[in-house]
Amino acid sequence: MHGLVNRCIELFMRGTYGPGLWEKVTREVGVDPEGFLTWNAGPDKVTYSIVIASARLLDKSVGEYLEDIGAWLTRQEDIRRLLRFSGSTFEEFVESLRELPGRIRLVIPDFQLPALAVTSPTAGRYHIAASAHQPGLLRVVAGMLRGMADDYGALAIISVMRDCIDIDVALSDYSGKRRFVLSHPQVAP
Repeated sequence: MHGLVNRCIELFMRGTYGPGLWEKVTREVGVDPEGFLTWNAGPDKVTYSIVIASARLLDKSVGEYLEDIGAWLTRQEDIRRLLRFSGSTFEEFVESLRELPGRIRLVIPDFQLPALAVTSPTAGRYHIAASAHQPGLLRVVAGMLRGMADDYGALAIISVMRDCIDIDVALSDYSGKRRFVLSHPQVAP
């Protein structure tokens, strides 16, 4: 697994639940509690073990845990800004997900994310499927979708099956959007 995935899980656990719980997870799995380096890949089984142990210690299903990571990603301001560049509405954001793997490869060339197929059978309804099965990926994407729906002020029903996500946008302007400006605020010298 790409080191960035393990580092993301580590930062999520430390930031959300504290270093104590992270240390319990690392002891249980048998990895260094000092953490992961983003450029060091590791065996997939280590990542899966970390996810399973974390979910169990939090008394959550693995799916809930992975969706929480996805939602957490949208609250990281630099990531949120990149995601918001994908569209001015939630619907535009969903449509742009098919471009996400390519955009990630521009920044992190060795990060392999399967292509995402986005179809819209009717207005406000979307179906997302990954071109290759990658355990947990769609749960993380679903968490990101929930976070971004809130960010855009949309009311969306998001359902995750094993190999697909179904989205029904009930109201695209349910509540106010979070403030977003294209440029970073200027910092006074």
